[in-house]
Amino acid sequence: MKGIILSEFVEFLEEQLGFEIAQQIIDDSGVASKGAYSRVGQYDYQELIQLLTQTVKETSKSADELIQPFANHLFKVFRRDYSVFFDGVNSAAHMLTTIDDHIHVEVKKLYPDAELPKFNYEDTGDQLILNYQSPRPLADIAQAMVIGCLQFFDDKETLAEAILADDRCSARFVIHKQVQT
Repeated sequence: MKGIILSEFVEFLEEQLGFEIAQQIIDDSGVASKGAYSRVGQYDYQELIQLLTQTVKETSKSADELIQPFANHLFKVFRRDYSVFFDGVNSAAHMLTTIDDHIHVEVKKLYPDAELPKFNYEDTGDQLILNYQSPRPLADIAQAMVIGCLQFFDDKETLAEAILADDRCSARFVIHKQVQT
């Protein structure tokens, strides 16, 4: 997992809970990196799960209550730091269809060692069916990122259905698109 995800999770914790509580979560989580992440470094995805699990313990919030605000935060960071991927994109559905064929191609150029999830889609006109596949059990975060994308574009597109595999390594998202008339 790229360090940007982990470093932004730590920043998210600091913003939401304060520096001291964030540091306590890092210390108590037992992550191998001790919370020192380089945005371009490569880390075990288990560190994110450890940090999330410890945050649930420390805050008494559910993982779902933490994942969606974090995904919203992360989406804004992507918008700020990778604005080129947003150029000419006018809807969430449009953005979601560019993940594998544009965004991940460029990410691989910058970070050849990145292990990226795979996305494929089917556009039926009024629906976008987005399939997610990853060797890591992070479908919950993928779902939160899809929702964050929908919220960011604030259009009339909605997540109609999300089917996450029990192992959390794959998911199917059905998005009702805004039909242009």
